[in-house]
Amino acid sequence: MKLFFTERNIVVLLFIMVLITFSLAQNETKKMEQLYNGGHFSMKKFSPPRLEAKTTVPVSLNTASPIIQ
Repeated sequence: MKLFFTERNIVVLLFIMVLITFSLAQNETKKMEQLYNGGHFSMKKFSPPRLEAKTTVPVSLNTASPIIQ
């Protein structure tokens, strides 16, 4: 009778189990991402907002103020 649990077979079995585990974890992560985002978009389609100035420069500066010396 041939021995089934050789070192090579155990390594192959563990490798397959790791692939299955990571595949399931990836699917669950996608589901959680959709629930968190409300199903509107995924992180792959997300583009960060453009950084624009939030403050405005006053149009008229009061240049007629007296200068104290």
